[in-house]
Amino acid sequence: MWKDWISVIKPRIMTSNLFGAFAGYCLASRWEFEWPGLAFMLMGAALTIAAASIGNNYLDRFRDVHMERTRNRPLPGGRLNPRIVAGAGMAAGLAGLAVLYVFVNPLSMALGFVGIFVYVVIYTAWLKPTSTWSTSVGGISGAMPPMIGYCGFSNELNLGAWLLFLVMFLWQPPHFWALGILKKDEYRAAGYPLLPVVKGVRRTKWQMLPYVAALFPVTYLLYAHDRVGVAYLLISIVLLGIWFLQCLSGLFTKDDRGWAKASFKFSLYYLTLSFLIIIVETAWR
Repeated sequence: MWKDWISVIKPRIMTSNLFGAFAGYCLASRWEFEWPGLAFMLMGAALTIAAASIGNNYLDRFRDVHMERTRNRPLPGGRLNPRIVAGAGMAAGLAGLAVLYVFVNPLSMALGFVGIFVYVVIYTAWLKPTSTWSTSVGGISGAMPPMIGYCGFSNELNLGAWLLFLVMFLWQPPHFWALGILKKDEYRAAGYPLLPVVKGVRRTKWQMLPYVAALFPVTYLLYAHDRVGVAYLLISIVLLGIWFLQCLSGLFTKDDRGWAKASFKFSLYYLTLSFLIIIVETAWR
C-alpha cells in the first residue's frame, strides 16, 4: 500500500517541482541561504504539491479507467479508499499552507494556495473535462513552485519572480501538448477535450510554436535585468533554438508519434538544464 500512496502524490512531478522551487530560491538568494527557511520552504512546497496531485487523482479517478497509462493507478484500480485519499489530500494541503505561512512568509502561502486551487478546482474539476483551454490555464499552477522558492527568500513579487513565472507558464503547454498528441486516442476515450482531440494534431503543432518562441524574450529579459548570467542566456537560447526547430519540423513529419515523443522528452531536457544552470550559475555570481 505504501507504493500506492507514493503513486498518488505523483513522485516524478513532485521531484521536478521541488527542483524548480530550489532553483527559484537560488535565483533570489544567490546562494546566501537561510537554511531553516529553505528547509521549511521545501517542506511546505512538497506538501502543497502532494495535495494538488492527490486532488487531481481523486477527481480524475472515473475517467482514468478509460486510459491505458492511468487505469492501473491506485484509485481507479480500487486499491485505495477514495474518502481516505481525499482526506489525506486536504490534510496535506492545510499542513503545507500552515508551514509556508508560519515558517516562511504569507506570500509563499498565498502562492501555494493558488497552486492547489488552480490545479484541483480550475484545471481538474472545471476545464480539463470541458475545454481545450485547460492546458494553458493549468500552467498557472505549474508555475507556482519556482515562485514559492523565489518568494520564500525575497518575500516580494518582483520582476525576477514574474519572469520565472513566465518561463514555467510558457513551457507547459507545448510540453503537455506533445504528450497529448502521443496519447490523443486515450484522451479521446476518456472524454477529455484536449487540443489534439478537438482541433487536431496539425493545429496543435502550430499552437506550440508561439509558446516556445515567447520563451526567447523572457530568457533575454532574465539576463538583461541581471537575474541570470551569460551562461544561462547562451545555453538556454541554444536549447530553445533546438526545441523551436524541432517543433517546426513537426509540421512536415509523417511520424506524429515519433515526433511527439522526441519533442516531449526534449522539453524535459530543456527545463531541467535551465534550472540546473540557474542553480550552478548563481553559486558563482
